[in-house]
Amino acid sequence: MTGEPGTGRAPLIRRTLGLIVTVALAAGLPLAGAPTPVFAHGATHSITPADGAALPTAPRRVEVVFAAAINPDSTVTIMDRTGTDWAGGRPAVRGATLIQPVDAGMPDGGYEISWRATFTDGHPVAGTAGFTVGADAAAAAAANPFRARVTHGAVVAFYAAAGVAVLALLFAIMTVSRGVYTAGRRSFPASGRGEREHSTL
Repeated sequence: MTGEPGTGRAPLIRRTLGLIVTVALAAGLPLAGAPTPVFAHGATHSITPADGAALPTAPRRVEVVFAAAINPDSTVTIMDRTGTDWAGGRPAVRGATLIQPVDAGMPDGGYEISWRATFTDGHPVAGTAGFTVGADAAAAAAANPFRARVTHGAVVAFYAAAGVAVLALLFAIMTVSRGVYTAGRRSFPASGRGEREHSTL
């Protein structure tokens, strides 16, 4: 009779561990497949045009402001959907600010800014941002200022919230399984004593 409580608890423990592993793997796969930007010194303070901006006319330059001074060997590209780079020459570095002129004649459409820089202490940083040029795009943004935009910051926030939710779920599963395990330990010995008393009658 002493082996029955352990035998009864084993399947429950195996199922609980299996559930925890399944949840952890399900949460880890999208996080593992997510882009991995390089962060250093808090990355960037701001970028102009802002990520997701809808501009009525083309900007004359792009500015990225970092959290600390950067080296002059920085690069910026401003690519349209055809793969054309609209960055006009080499960027200028002024302390923590990276300034990239934009070639004239930029047509309406969507663009992606990509930058790479190195802080003066040697740490690298890289990032991307997107914006749209065109009166129609600006009018649509003004008519619906609350429309959802999938930006880099939003993606990071989403995965952070997902990680917190997964940790909370795992904690809840472990708490429930511990309660079931404790209740089982309390009930099995009592049941065993009853059977032994019945057998002596």
